[in-house]
Amino acid sequence: MKLTGVFVIETGVVNRGDGIGNIATVKKLTTPEGIKVFFSPPSYKRALWKALNKHKNWSLPMVTKEGGVVQRTGTIIDSEEFDFAGTMIVSPKYERECTLLVDNGISINNYYGDMDFMTNMALSKQYGENEANIINKENFYGIYILPFAIEIDRVGIQHIKTVDTKIEDTDDLETKIKKIYKALKLEEKITDEQVKEWTGILESINYDKKNKTTEIVLTKKERKRRLKDLLEGMGELSRRIEGSERNLSPFFAAFSLTYISPKYLMIIKDFLKKKLSEGGYLDVEELSNEIKDFASKEGKEIMVTDYINYKQVIEEIINKIEIFKE
Repeated sequence: MKLTGVFVIETGVVNRGDGIGNIATVKKLTTPEGIKVFFSPPSYKRALWKALNKHKNWSLPMVTKEGGVVQRTGTIIDSEEFDFAGTMIVSPKYERECTLLVDNGISINNYYGDMDFMTNMALSKQYGENEANIINKENFYGIYILPFAIEIDRVGIQHIKTVDTKIEDTDDLETKIKKIYKALKLEEKITDEQVKEWTGILESINYDKKNKTTEIVLTKKERKRRLKDLLEGMGELSRRIEGSERNLSPFFAAFSLTYISPKYLMIIKDFLKKKLSEGGYLDVEELSNEIKDFASKEGKEIMVTDYINYKQVIEEIINKIEIFKE
C-alpha cells in the first residue's frame, strides 16, 4: 500500500551548487521549457529529520562506518528516522530501503540569472580596513512542485535476511531484541532500560529457522504515530541556509491512496504554468476541482488541502488506512 503526494511550495533558494569562483550558484536543470531551479531530496530529507528530532522527539539513528561510508545503522526499533530513511548499503548487515521516497523539488518558473551582490564591508571597517571580500550569489524565488510517495505497508516492518539472529522460540521479547543487536554487532550501543522501553512498541519479532531470517513488526499504534508525525512534519517545515529560514511548507497539497505514482502532478503543473503565464491569482479551489475531476474520471480518489486545513486532511488520511485499524 502506498500514499502518493504532491506539494506546491513557494520559497527561495533551498540549497546551492558547488559554486564557481566567488559566485554562489543555485542548483539548476536545463529543460525543454527553460532553466529550472531545484532542491535535492537529500537537502529536503535532512531538514525533515532535524525538524522531527527537535519537534516530535524522534530518536536519532545509530551511525557507523560501513564499506567506507558513514551511514545509519541499527533497526526500526531504535529510530523512526531509520524506519523511513533506511540506509545506503543494504548488505551485508544493515537492510533497510527507504519507505519515504522524495523527488527533486523543481520550480515552475524559470531562472533568468538574478544575482545578489554582497560584501563584508561593514565588518571590514569595524576591523579597521577599507577592503572587503566580495561574493555574488545567484538568487531565485518561485513556486516548486515536490512529488513524493510513502510505502505505508512497510512502515514499522523490517526483514533481516543477511544476518542470523539465532532467536529461539522460548526467548522473551527483550531477549529477542538483544539477540538482534548482538547479531548486528551493536549490543554496546543499547542499554537494558532502552530494551525494556522498546518492548512497548513491538507487536512481534518472528524468526524463520529454515531461512534464518528475522521479521520485526511494530504495533499498529506506533506505526500510525510515526506516519502521522512524518506527514505533520512535512506540512510545517523549513530549512536553514545562509542565515535565513527557507520555507518548505506547502501552500497546497494533494494526496492519494489509490494512485501508485503521483501522476496527477501533471494536472498541477499545467494549472500553475497557465496561471503564471497569465499573471493570474493561484486559485486553490479551482485547482482542487480540476484534480478531483481528473481522479474521478479514472475511478480514483485524490484528497487536497491548503495550508490552513492541512492537519485536518492528514487526520482523515490516517483514518482511511485499513492496516492501522485495531
